[in-house]
Amino acid sequence: MHKPLSILLLAAGAFAQAPRIAPAERVCVKEEIVLAAEPPRTWQAGTVLKALAANTSGRVPAPGAFDVDSLVLRGNGVTLERGRDYLAEPDWGTLSVAPGSRVNPGESVTAEYCYSLRRIDALVRGADGVERVIRGTSHLTRPEPPPIPAAATHVANLYAPYFSDGTHPEAFPPVESAAQAVTATEGRVPRALDKLRAGKPLRIVTWGDSVTAGGDASTPANRYPALFERLLRERFPKAGVTVIPVAVGGSNSRQWLYDDRRPKGEAGAAIRWQRVIDAKPDLVTIEFVNDAGMKPEDVNRVYGDVLDRLRAAGSELILITPHFTRREMMGFRGLREDDARPYVLALRGFAKSNGVGLADASARWGHLWKEGIPYETLLNNGINHPDDRGHRLFAEELLKCFPVR
Repeated sequence: MHKPLSILLLAAGAFAQAPRIAPAERVCVKEEIVLAAEPPRTWQAGTVLKALAANTSGRVPAPGAFDVDSLVLRGNGVTLERGRDYLAEPDWGTLSVAPGSRVNPGESVTAEYCYSLRRIDALVRGADGVERVIRGTSHLTRPEPPPIPAAATHVANLYAPYFSDGTHPEAFPPVESAAQAVTATEGRVPRALDKLRAGKPLRIVTWGDSVTAGGDASTPANRYPALFERLLRERFPKAGVTVIPVAVGGSNSRQWLYDDRRPKGEAGAAIRWQRVIDAKPDLVTIEFVNDAGMKPEDVNRVYGDVLDRLRAAGSELILITPHFTRREMMGFRGLREDDARPYVLALRGFAKSNGVGLADASARWGHLWKEGIPYETLLNNGINHPDDRGHRLFAEELLKCFPVR
């Protein structure tokens, strides 16, 4: 029997004769906003349109979702003009008052605009051999594939990114399971493992940045440090496992280690290496996606310093390779690329050459497309914060470092 044409063409990631899917959903809203005085700059400055807020703080807009040409602002009884009255960052949807505007910063204006959602549909083949598309549920940043009927064969997930017209969708066939992901994860924490197997108490500090601090997980229980603690307790129920997050959003490792790198004033008050040591950890895990721009030679120097400090304190170490971020930040052209960030490659090499643990979250994220998942749909804020599924990937890679026997 000949296979359906879709099966033969899925490996290329798209169909020569694409099954047309519904366009990406478009939403139009009307809301009251206050224009900022500071000119818009990505997510970092300007007024965020409320419906575009993609993180729990409401201060980060979903990049790429905004239709800037749809925007109509009204204030002081007039329709405001872009460039004359207000400034707009088109990719991010952040706004501000323009010099010489007919409205002042702090004044309320009415905004009407449209934006796009993402969606993942599923192509399935029934017992009769007929293929059909099951429509998924749209979401601003993190759509999930729809459930697959028990009697159907899952052929592929079909991705409708922002403003997709539904033709030639990018296909992600689930060619491998999550269990088939090959990562460089390696425990190398013999003292911690001995304590767990003997049912003794173990104190773990998860040291890091905003991801370790919570990173847009839906609840504290879904943050990876909490998940890791729960999974480790389930695996070693007789051991007293305590996981202590020591993390500050926006920070990097050098700010914690060196006084001249620490932010001044209140912003830097919590960024102190002594907090890690004061927790008296048996084991420290390190996650810093904010270190991702670090040069390999700096990895060896900075993380070598960390290793020396921890060994002097009697603590073992597990390094965590960072998750994937927005593709422009990764230098990716697509969603099927391997992580080539020099920092990640250096981190793997450092862990191996120094005999310390490694939880290779990066490789796990790089496997997602083989599981049928476009990795960017696990970024809750569309930039660099994982959703609950992304947090679980960290916890699962960390757990691999602790086999029962």
